[in-house]
Amino acid sequence: MNIRHTAPFASIMITATAVIMIAAAAIMPLSSAAAATEFAFVTTTDYSSGSASVIWLDPGYTTETGVSSIHSDAVARWYNGLVYVINRAGADNIQILDPENNFSTLSQHSTGNGTNPKDIAFVSPSKAFVSRYNSNDLLIMNPATGTQLGTIDLSQFADGDGLCEMDHMLIKDNILFVAIQRLDGNNYWMPVGDSYIAVIDAVADTLMDVDPGSPGVQAIPLTAPNPFTDLKFDSDGYTILVACVGLWGMTDGGIEMIDPVSMSSQGFMITEAAAGGDINEFEILSADKGYMIIATPSFTTDMVPFNPSTGIAGSPMYAPPGWVLNDIEISPEGELFVADQTATAPGVWIWDTSVDTLITSSPKSTGLPPFQICFSVPTFSATELPPALTLGANYPNPFNPATTIPFTIKKSGSVEMTIYDAAGKRIRTLTAGHYSAGRHEVVWNGSTDAGRSAASGVYFVRIKLEEMSAVRKLVLLK
Repeated sequence: MNIRHTAPFASIMITATAVIMIAAAAIMPLSSAAAATEFAFVTTTDYSSGSASVIWLDPGYTTETGVSSIHSDAVARWYNGLVYVINRAGADNIQILDPENNFSTLSQHSTGNGTNPKDIAFVSPSKAFVSRYNSNDLLIMNPATGTQLGTIDLSQFADGDGLCEMDHMLIKDNILFVAIQRLDGNNYWMPVGDSYIAVIDAVADTLMDVDPGSPGVQAIPLTAPNPFTDLKFDSDGYTILVACVGLWGMTDGGIEMIDPVSMSSQGFMITEAAAGGDINEFEILSADKGYMIIATPSFTTDMVPFNPSTGIAGSPMYAPPGWVLNDIEISPEGELFVADQTATAPGVWIWDTSVDTLITSSPKSTGLPPFQICFSVPTFSATELPPALTLGANYPNPFNPATTIPFTIKKSGSVEMTIYDAAGKRIRTLTAGHYSAGRHEVVWNGSTDAGRSAASGVYFVRIKLEEMSAVRKLVLLK
């Protein structure tokens, strides 16, 4: 995850990454880092009409409003160079927009009248899954043509209203994870018993049994009901996270951790009691830094930082009056974008996560109030995930005097981890040896191979496992 400190920082990072690639061709840059073509796509709504706005990730965050007409209740996903808009209840379709042609609509594919699509997860450009809130059949679709390839029956998870309320999804290593809310639509959408994460074999298109010792095909039971947020990865790139709100207004939920190998819940990363209210949304920057939108007992929404490792929340960073904060997302450069629906000045705030201060003096106007944000960075599909090596975000970052660098390998092998300075010069080999499969951590104390203390500045850590490698940026501040 890249972190911007000052306006020239992105250009420094590009130069440094280029130098490193020349000096050591095996190193892969983290991202294109504030390339002019990168953008935040923002769905907006007044709940009777909808449109989309774009915030370009240039130094001035140039904003264009009303770039496309969409439904009033829509979310978006980026995949393979295109924006996929999930037009939900009342529209019931997937709308595909082309950023290279002024976000014009390429095609629009029905998900079935009244089905209320909630999310889309991609296996490949010709295969995707669509969760449908008002149906028990998980849709399999060719996203390019709209051809319906089949369905997967999830009716066994339905509650008394006859629906299972499938919601957000995440795909990893050809396995699809689907949040099953189980809310009673006949009783104010109250949770009914347990909620689950259903597990789908994305190649065979079949429901997987996570507990063969029990009768029937079992899903992953969650500690708390009502999984509400997107499913996303922790900073280790391995653990799956989702915020379960339980009963609204009750501090009975939290951010739940799912182990995708053991197919089991690992409990809460942070509880709603520790957070101070229902967790409506969250983002993880690193192992020791995350952010949440909290619905308070006073019916307001606050943005609150927290430590994912300790489960301790900080004081609110932003606490506007009213229930107005709807989404937070971390950009490719490590900035925090916050969707603020305040009626008098709706827009997106941008925060510098290295020091938790505002970059923008006022919200970037989105025309209609912002609803959801996604970035033009790859959304991993089943075939695009790193198969054997994940380099997690170091913590703390920036750091002084030491930082911990986590990594995960799926098979044992010879691992080499090296530190380079901004000029591409190797200054420290942190480790070179055989590691078993699993998660590991290496500490850099800020010193060189010669034992001298490194100067303040930007550094890069490269990890190599056989022919695979990955790079992250470190910032040493003294």
